Amino acid sequence: MSQMHPDSAFTAAALWQSVCFELTFFVVTVALAVIFRGASFVGKQTRFSKTKNISKPKLIHADHAEAVAGNEGSQVGNRRQTKQCPSSAQAFAPSDCMSQKVDSMISYASRRRAADAIAIYEEIKATGDNGALEDVLRCGKRCPLDVFNLLVQCAVRVGRPDLMLRFLDDMTRAGFERPLALYETIMKVLASKKCYKEALSVCSLLEADGLEPSPVTLSCLVSFAVEVGESDRAISFFERLGAVSMPSIRAYMTILRVYSKQQNWPKSLALVRDMQHRRAPIDSLVLNIVLSTGVAAGQLDAAKELLKELSLVGIADVISYNTVLKGCAQQKDGNYALKLLDEMGQAKVTPNAISFNTAMDAAIRSSRVTDAWQALSRMIGAGLSPDKFTCTTLIKGLPKGATSLQLAVILDILRGVTTECDPSLCSSLFRSVIEATARVNDPGLTARALAQMREQQVILPPQEYQRLLQVLLRE
Repeated sequence: MSQMHPDSAFTAAALWQSVCFELTFFVVTVALAVIFRGASFVGKQTRFSKTKNISKPKLIHADHAEAVAGNEGSQVGNRRQTKQCPSSAQAFAPSDCMSQKVDSMISYASRRRAADAIAIYEEIKATGDNGALEDVLRCGKRCPLDVFNLLVQCAVRVGRPDLMLRFLDDMTRAGFERPLALYETIMKVLASKKCYKEALSVCSLLEADGLEPSPVTLSCLVSFAVEVGESDRAISFFERLGAVSMPSIRAYMTILRVYSKQQNWPKSLALVRDMQHRRAPIDSLVLNIVLSTGVAAGQLDAAKELLKELSLVGIADVISYNTVLKGCAQQKDGNYALKLLDEMGQAKVTPNAISFNTAMDAAIRSSRVTDAWQALSRMIGAGLSPDKFTCTTLIKGLPKGATSLQLAVILDILRGVTTECDPSLCSSLFRSVIEATARVNDPGLTARALAQMREQQVILPPQEYQRLLQVLLRE
């Protein structure tokens, strides 16, 4: 082989070096382009991912704000169905929907929008999501007790005391704390609405939880039980109250009325003794209830002794004496009735018209007509005017004998009381007086009675005129 010329060899080497440099530059350029293009693609993906991730919380925030700030009434239900409960496309979990409902309910309750809060509560109950509701309340920022306290206040504001027992039922089923204060608050609310039966039901739940009502609550429960006619339960509450504290005067009065209705004299007297032992204040109201029980139960002698005992300490009043006077009339004890009138004066208790009328009635029933007229004289001397009851009482004694003077007195009384009497009573009174005037054979007095009857426009029924005419002809 012939040898290459030196210039030719140099030229070939330079050409090869140039080609290698161009190839290297091209490869480096392509590599850099690929790298930069990949970085740009990753950045776009990242920005797109971030944009996609933040879109969902924005939707949740808007939905929640619109649910909290919605209108009242039926619009609340519609908005909650369309706004709060997201579609499946939004991929909300059921707990998120319930959380929004509970948050809105609490917000409404806190802002005194009671009707809206109750509407959400009833909506939740209607759907039967009790388990979800309980889970949300357990995990919420507010404790379940605070939430139900708000609901109780809402029920009060909308006048729905019937919801109270439902609240307690929900708390019991979920195992939420139910302190004594909550029970007592609910009972107080129910009582203010005169829902006494429901309040007693709350007490049963309280006791089932192993709690014991406070003395104040026991005192109220006595009244609740009486209001619904559960006398035995009222007595049981009272006995429990007495075991832990001195009952209030109101509780004593309530149970005394129960015993009075039962005509239970031994229990009534025992309660008075208990009050004396505890140094509870005994006033005339307490005494009068007990005396009335004794008279109704036929325990007149025991009632007399109690009256005498408590009158010495200034407790008895005119009603106390009138109550025992009534018992004297019922048992035809005119002698003691007149004696009581004297005792009233000694006790510095002023008799009233009822006192004298009752004493006269007792005297008439025991055939002490003269004593009855003496009581009338004392009544007039005390500055009291006879009334229709006075007249009726005295006329009951006419068949047992009367004088023309006494009949004239009755006619004088009749002139002033006929306006208080109904037509039937007026005719009966005048007929009795006219028959009595005929029996005493006093034609002038009979004529006076007939004239007064016409003057006062008292009209007898036809049968009464016939009877009166027969009496007059016979006499």
